[in-house]
Amino acid sequence: MRLSMNTALSGSGRVDDIKSHPKGEVRGLTKLVKITEDVCRYAAEQGISENEALDKGLQQKSAEFVEKGAEVYAKM
Repeated sequence: MRLSMNTALSGSGRVDDIKSHPKGEVRGLTKLVKITEDVCRYAAEQGISENEALDKGLQQKSAEFVEKGAEVYAKM
């Protein structure tokens, strides 16, 4: 059994998928790059290493999570 995908536009279904989304929408690797840039920028602003910035951010998010009742899904 042979499976095939239509990738006629650019030769890459992934690229075509990304191009089909509205401008400004961040997805996949693009989102990862933006997060990395944000961490680098934050570390530089604070005068700390990138690893310290990540640790600090994780601690802040952990505190927020506990404050909200440590529930995986927020109640709306």
